[in-house]
Amino acid sequence: MVFRSGPLAPGVAFITGGARGLGNAIAVSFAKEGARGVVIVDINDEATFEQGKQNVEQYGTKCLIIRADVTKEDEVARAVDDAVKEFGRIDYAANFAGIIGPLGNTWDTSLDEWKRVIEVNTVGVWLCNKYELRQMMKQDSHRPLQRGSIVNCASVNSIQAGAGTSGYTASKHAVMGITKATALEARSYGIRVNAVSPGFLLTKLLDPFMKMGDEQAASEAWTKYEVRQGRKATFDEIGDVVVLLSVPRMSLVVGHNLVNDGYVLCVPISYATY
Repeated sequence: MVFRSGPLAPGVAFITGGARGLGNAIAVSFAKEGARGVVIVDINDEATFEQGKQNVEQYGTKCLIIRADVTKEDEVARAVDDAVKEFGRIDYAANFAGIIGPLGNTWDTSLDEWKRVIEVNTVGVWLCNKYELRQMMKQDSHRPLQRGSIVNCASVNSIQAGAGTSGYTASKHAVMGITKATALEARSYGIRVNAVSPGFLLTKLLDPFMKMGDEQAASEAWTKYEVRQGRKATFDEIGDVVVLLSVPRMSLVVGHNLVNDGYVLCVPISYATY
């Protein structure tokens, strides 16, 4: 077992979407940097949960797994309560549960499909912020100038739109609105709220994109995005940025959207398959 050390000790992190992929990399980054406890909130199967937990606990950090749907208020409230029962507090939160949803022109997208993206990506983030903030406001500060830190998952789509992604783009613009508003509301309590905007990562969220048209065309399209980014991005590069925003030394960074995209935003986004 590796000894824990780092700038986040002895805090507790609460990660939604944390069982696999990007979310789990974020959970691992918190463990590497000294968090004494990491809570993984997700809706995955037991095998995925257990693997995600093992990835965290190899660093000597205790990991609690909680099954909860971020679109359901009672489940979000319960997840926060369960985390506090286990660890006594929540110092850091990273809200990374999300979906990309169907890809297609607005006139071909059903209302139910569009609303589902908003429910997960926007309502889910809002609900998590609501209950994370309620908890953080009740607890004493372990560090000067910071009672808690929340990092929401935005996207390069929170800044630029992409054809065929009206639901996803709307949801990520809304995430930034939530982030800025809650940052203003919470700053007097010593709680910082920020967001991270990753570039292109080959996550499960992009399954619909990779399945568009034939496999070769999808692969070629992905390669173009990768070239724009400069190189392949890794999950832990995003995880480390979330940790960076969370450390108490970042005390004046509030309501910020930290873009971690290589240089994707230097070139307009266009989904060539549409």
